[in-house]
Amino acid sequence: MQTRTVIKTLSELPTAPTTIGTMVWNQTGDWRYLTPLVADKLAPCAQHCPAGIPIPRHLGAVTRGDIEGGLALLLAYNPLPGLTGRLCYHPCQTKCVRRRIDRTISIQEMERFLGDLATDVTIEKSERTDQRVTIIGSGPLGLSCAFYLGCQGYRVAVLEPSDQAGGALVGLSPGKIEPTVLSHEINRLIRLADIRLETGANIGVAKPGEPPAQADLVILDPTGLSEEFCAPSGAVACDPFAAGSVIGSVVSVQLPKNLTPFKVPMIAHYIAAGRLLAKKASDGLRRKGLEQPAMDRSPLAVSTESIRIERFPAAEMRDKQKETWDREGAMQEAERCLSCGTCNLCLKCVSFCPDASIRPEGRNVTVEVDLDHCKGCGICAYECPRGVITMEDISV
Repeated sequence: MQTRTVIKTLSELPTAPTTIGTMVWNQTGDWRYLTPLVADKLAPCAQHCPAGIPIPRHLGAVTRGDIEGGLALLLAYNPLPGLTGRLCYHPCQTKCVRRRIDRTISIQEMERFLGDLATDVTIEKSERTDQRVTIIGSGPLGLSCAFYLGCQGYRVAVLEPSDQAGGALVGLSPGKIEPTVLSHEINRLIRLADIRLETGANIGVAKPGEPPAQADLVILDPTGLSEEFCAPSGAVACDPFAAGSVIGSVVSVQLPKNLTPFKVPMIAHYIAAGRLLAKKASDGLRRKGLEQPAMDRSPLAVSTESIRIERFPAAEMRDKQKETWDREGAMQEAERCLSCGTCNLCLKCVSFCPDASIRPEGRNVTVEVDLDHCKGCGICAYECPRGVITMEDISV
């Protein structure tokens, strides 16, 4: 029988090799042939949002308790959330991966809650320019376009021929939209983008095809003008969803057939059209003296197969009829979001990396890889439950 050895002092320990210091000098990243790439991707819900809202990102801000930040991010893609939160046919919810576990996220109700917040939210805006844009009609398309142009620094005036702003939304039954909600949404949009709104305006152009005095560009909003309104001769037709830029000084917006006549549940499409039109108009105006901005690269889409739903437990369900939409209730609902394709610092990759080569990135809600020491084993990509990390051969 082997005798048990009892060590009583440090001097009795057996001799063993010891490393003093770190292995930072040993840059084992040269061993790697596949590289982990960390990049947020479009979630299935965002892929089917007509307004292109990065839903996991603004819900993630709400989850962290940053309600105002979540609202500001939402407004960057949808300046009328109180309207879409009541009127949109919400195709985003039909693609919510969470429904494969328990119940879809109440994305539309979250938009409605955030839109109804009585808050002094602020957004970033560009410096003011001397260029002026006049938008005739104050429907959802025209208001959206005015918002984005105003945020880019243009001096925007919205001229509404009738006594009430809202265009095709005016006159809807209170069961669809309350007049106070419509005015609240419009007033916030006007304030945030520093837009001048004039109701009961006398519409006219100096000459056919020319803009009114002191305007560099005039845009005619089909969701804000009656069918009897006739565009002046010389006005240039523009489909916001088609390729090409805005050419001319008076633009008559021509929408695709599926958006004409105006359809209330398609409101997010009209808001998206306004944002696209603002981009086209800004590009055209910048060619008159301002620097052309770089084109944004569209993020990749994440597939539902990349979401490891087996790693997410079912949540304790509440009675939807009894849900209270206060800050606490909104945070609880936002916490149920799987954050598909979007890093939310769950730190699974950090915990499982055998080389300690992944760490939180201090400026944003994401992680970064130490490529000097990452060997490309792929464990981080395997452990990422949201499809954010992929292994790629970047040598080709």
